[in-house]
Amino acid sequence: MINDQMEKLYIKYHGELYLYAFSLCRNHHLAQDLTSDTFFKAYLSLDDVSYIKYWLFRVCKNLYLDYLKRNREYSNESILERTLTNNETPLDKIIDSEEKKRLYNLVANLNESYKEILILYYFCSFSIKEISRSRNITEGAAKITLFRARRKLKKEMEGENEL
Repeated sequence: MINDQMEKLYIKYHGELYLYAFSLCRNHHLAQDLTSDTFFKAYLSLDDVSYIKYWLFRVCKNLYLDYLKRNREYSNESILERTLTNNETPLDKIIDSEEKKRLYNLVANLNESYKEILILYYFCSFSIKEISRSRNITEGAAKITLFRARRKLKKEMEGENEL
């Protein structure tokens, strides 16, 4: 019974969860590890969780933060350089069109709070209420942050088009 539940959860959320993990670390292999570790934790405590999607994303972020604490000697630039040297990743399969890839790359270059809220809202289908719970902020603050993130992204897109 639990294996069937895990399979359904994996099929339903693995793409979104991988995309979220990749947006955090920008490393294909680490994103795969974070995704699989998240589902492993879900397997161990599936009965205790009432809202699984929110919980999965929270666990994934916590695993990433734990990874950062353990591996402080690696800089963000080295992680980014290793990611950019890979020609094709599963991310290319998830995000299939060039326009979406361009948009995703612009989002990934925003500051952490803007990047996270845009990815959760647009790429992972979180509602404002779910985002506010996951980030431990009010719904109003989530709406304001989303508005500012959209505005910043629009400026970035306009700046890119001028080049």
